[in-house]
Amino acid sequence: MPIDTPIDLACENICKYFSDFTAVDNVSFTIPKGSFFSILGPSGCGKTTLLRMLAGFEQPSSGDILIKQQSMLDVPPNKRPVNMVFQHLALFPTMNIEQNIGYGLRRQGVAKAEITQRVNAVLERVGLSGSGQKDVNQLSGGQRQRIALARCLVLNPTLLLLDEPLGALDLKLREQMKIELKQLQKEFGTTFVYITHDQSEALVMSDQIAVMNKGQFEQVGTPHELYYQPKTAFVASFVGDSNRWSGQLKNIEDDTLQIETQDGLLLQGISSNDTTPANSDVLDIFVRPEAIHVSLSAANNSADNQLCCEVETILFDGAKSQIIAKDKKTGGSITAAMPQTGDFMNLQKGDTLYFSFSREQTLCFTREHSAGGQ
Repeated sequence: MPIDTPIDLACENICKYFSDFTAVDNVSFTIPKGSFFSILGPSGCGKTTLLRMLAGFEQPSSGDILIKQQSMLDVPPNKRPVNMVFQHLALFPTMNIEQNIGYGLRRQGVAKAEITQRVNAVLERVGLSGSGQKDVNQLSGGQRQRIALARCLVLNPTLLLLDEPLGALDLKLREQMKIELKQLQKEFGTTFVYITHDQSEALVMSDQIAVMNKGQFEQVGTPHELYYQPKTAFVASFVGDSNRWSGQLKNIEDDTLQIETQDGLLLQGISSNDTTPANSDVLDIFVRPEAIHVSLSAANNSADNQLCCEVETILFDGAKSQIIAKDKKTGGSITAAMPQTGDFMNLQKGDTLYFSFSREQTLCFTREHSAGGQ
């Protein structure tokens, strides 16, 4: 994103209180024009409350919301340059597709000829040319999704707010719509603010992601940054899959932490906190299953962490298959992604495997300093 890209949305120290409950706690961020920005977090973390404040359905207890540098604090929802797509798409069943898409334009008093032209143009851009006269009940789930988007995008909003819009779709259609949504956002150039608890949706589609927990943003960054450089234990555990252990620091040597997990694994890792842990600190330790090299033989490997393991369980899921094994020395459990080669096709419980991974792939967070520590 160029440095001089205009800012479509800026939130400054936003707080929202419900009696003695803090739903959103001093959140600040900016979104450049034309971005796909996702707010990712578990149920109850405050993300939907934040989205409702952007839309104008809720007012902040304190702080400011600026769209194109204009404060929205006293602006009602229908006067904001914002549209919203909900999980339940709320298409009008008594209207055909053309009437559904043109509804907002009719409310604005746009001339009939212009409505027809704009509706036809947006139908073409969402890949449904010639479908204007069809009834809503003739549409597939994915087509309904595109019509709901078209109904908002035809109004040329500055922001399109999406509240878990794929949640009601089946898995295969959801995977397809992730790709389509990203393509449509780039096609229209509209700024998307997307709310989800599904980290896969956020990783695939977003330019930037804010990971939200207990009303606060734990980290804002690109999908790559959040996945490979999480700043808190919560982000490390919520974004992607990980082995997670609790352990005690045994020694520090050349910035390398030597840790013993509660089930006896001896690992070398790096600190992901700003502070250097002390021997008395409890550490949260994360290693992603796909970061582990799996071998059938004890090859001469220079990796920092090397384990001789026995296969306990194989979780077969095609290309996403995983191996759960135990370290033969300590009995500690560890999960690795199954290599997609013929050498592992006949792998069985009880087989011996050799796991290895580097210290850089062993991320350690000091428990008392990790905002999301559990």
